[in-house]
Amino acid sequence: MKKRSKIILGFIVVLIVLVVAIIGGNLFIENKMETALQENLSKAEFKYENLNASILGRSASLSKAVYRKNGIQINAEEIELDGIDILAYLSNKKIEISSLKLVKPEVEIYTEAQKEKKKDSSKNGNSTKLDLLIKSIEVANASFKMAKNDSVKNQLFASIPSLNMKDVTADNESLKNGLPFKYEQLQMTSDSLFFNLNDQHDLFVEKMKMDGISLTFNKINIKPLYDKQEFQQHIPYEKDRFDLSIEELALNSFNWNLKNDSLSLLSENMKIANGDIKIYRDKRVKDDTRQKPMYSKMIRELPIKLKLDTIRVKNLAIQYEELVKAKRGAGKVTFKNLDASIYNITNMGMSKMDFPTTDIDVQTQFMGEASLNVNWNFDISNKADAFTISGQMDRISSEGINEFLKPALNVKSEGGIRDMRFNFAGNSQNSTGEMKLIYDNFKVEVLKEDGEEKNKLLSALANLIVNNEATSAEKEQKNIKTKRTQTKSFWNYLWKNIRNGALKSFL
Repeated sequence: MKKRSKIILGFIVVLIVLVVAIIGGNLFIENKMETALQENLSKAEFKYENLNASILGRSASLSKAVYRKNGIQINAEEIELDGIDILAYLSNKKIEISSLKLVKPEVEIYTEAQKEKKKDSSKNGNSTKLDLLIKSIEVANASFKMAKNDSVKNQLFASIPSLNMKDVTADNESLKNGLPFKYEQLQMTSDSLFFNLNDQHDLFVEKMKMDGISLTFNKINIKPLYDKQEFQQHIPYEKDRFDLSIEELALNSFNWNLKNDSLSLLSENMKIANGDIKIYRDKRVKDDTRQKPMYSKMIRELPIKLKLDTIRVKNLAIQYEELVKAKRGAGKVTFKNLDASIYNITNMGMSKMDFPTTDIDVQTQFMGEASLNVNWNFDISNKADAFTISGQMDRISSEGINEFLKPALNVKSEGGIRDMRFNFAGNSQNSTGEMKLIYDNFKVEVLKEDGEEKNKLLSALANLIVNNEATSAEKEQKNIKTKRTQTKSFWNYLWKNIRNGALKSFL
């Protein structure tokens, strides 16, 4: 009995020592964690309600955590860490964690304060060594917003129900990059995304999903902030008003990188499906006299690195309206059922001898009745912005032509075009080409200022100039020369090429 009592007593003592050691160890770890938080966040405001640590479970948790520094604020309902390698941290300051879970984090960034941060960071270096590995990160019900300050409209907002990352690492070298960590796998969903594009337009995305090497956006909308009339009061010069909706935009074999503040986006296959784009321009507003770059130059000089191997466009509708005179209403050009295949949109590796040519093939219905096929090629690396563009359009009636001619140019046509083919080559300065036009009994009426009644004198003079002797004529013109207006877009340049070819055919 005496021996048994000693055994029991010894067991109790060991148990007490063990409990004291565990409690002491937990207190020691909690103290170490608090000290580490204070040391590493000494220049930030960091608060929390409770800190719990378990030496046996190798876990820790923080509740109601709030972090503030240089315009960044992060609130989290709960932060949970499991599988903490305590010995690795105590011995060499290496942080290894099996899993990190953030519950309801709210991230807010104020860009005006961030500018001040950049000024301060140039004065204060960070010599603290960092060696971090988190094998799994789970974020639940997060939100992210960015604004100039806390009293103005958000520039960016995202609701993120779930975000998961695997094998996240960070060290002093990775901190020098725009993305201060590396990861092996990322999965994320957003059920609401907002971005303020400019002072006239907002972007909304109903759903976004990133899963490994795929990125998908559903129900994309760009909405103008003002109606057509008020829009003109908020622009300094002629500017397009966009109203856009796209059902799906998907990037497959997708990768991205942010290094030294340089963003790179790469995708082998991109799909844009079921879109409706409405563009409105009021020509009564003063001209924008700035030089307009060609598309090849715009891509070449993008602030990001881009490599899109193949883009498929399916079932797009585009409507362009142009108002010249209020009494006549806006001229309208439409493209329906537009499908396109686009190859090699890239500004990476432009010094290579085998740098690929960008090739664009388009099939669409022009003005609701004429089939139009276009092939367009250019070399993004070519600083002269050389290009070729060819196309073929079948029958279009005078009614289709007049939807644009009558309001925009105060001209009304009779007859129609049975077939048009064109082929132009040029650069940012000049182009040459050829055009074939087959038309039926084509006549021109110049309208009076009201846009309705015919101006008989000017119409008669116009038809004296227009070669309209035959009811059916076939004209082929070569060596059509066009000089680009540098303050106008590529589409104006293409229009001038086609117009010059048509004038040579009709005169």
